[in-house]
Amino acid sequence: MPETPDQYDAIHTLLTISRIGFLATGGKEGPETSMAPYALYEGDILLHLSSLARHTANITAQPAAGFMICTPETAMDSPLALPRLSLHGPVSPVAEDTLAPAKASYLQAIPEAAALFDFADFRLYRLNPRQVHWIGGFGSARQIPLEAWRKICLNT
Repeated sequence: MPETPDQYDAIHTLLTISRIGFLATGGKEGPETSMAPYALYEGDILLHLSSLARHTANITAQPAAGFMICTPETAMDSPLALPRLSLHGPVSPVAEDTLAPAKASYLQAIPEAAALFDFADFRLYRLNPRQVHWIGGFGSARQIPLEAWRKICLNT
C-alpha cells in the first residue's frame, strides 16, 4: 500500500512529541539496547553518547545500529496500537566541519544536555538511516522511502 500524506503527518507528529528513543547495538554477547535522547539533523538521528557507555564501544566495533522512536503510552492506549518508527543504519561521530550546527540542533531539542558537552567522555554521533519503517498501529506497517524521510525531517 502506498504511503499517504496522513502517514507523513503522523510521523511528523511523533518526531515532534518524542525526545527519546531506544538504541540497539551489537554487543559482545549479542544485541544490547539503551534509552537515548535524540535530535534530528539533516535527516540523521543525533545521539550524544559517553565513551564510558557500552553502546559507544559497540558502535566503535560495529557501526550498524537500530533506533526506535515510540509514541508515549497512556492508560487508554493498547500497546499494540502505538505508532512507532524503526530506523537502521550506521552510526559515526559527527564530523568537525558540521559539529557546530549539529550541536545547536541537538541542544535545541535537548537543552538539558548543555552541561554534558563539557564532559570529556561525551561526543556527538549521527545515525544515518538506510531504512525507515513506520508502524502506524496494529496492522499498519510501511517502509518509508529515504527521500520522504528527509522531507519529513526538514519540516520537523
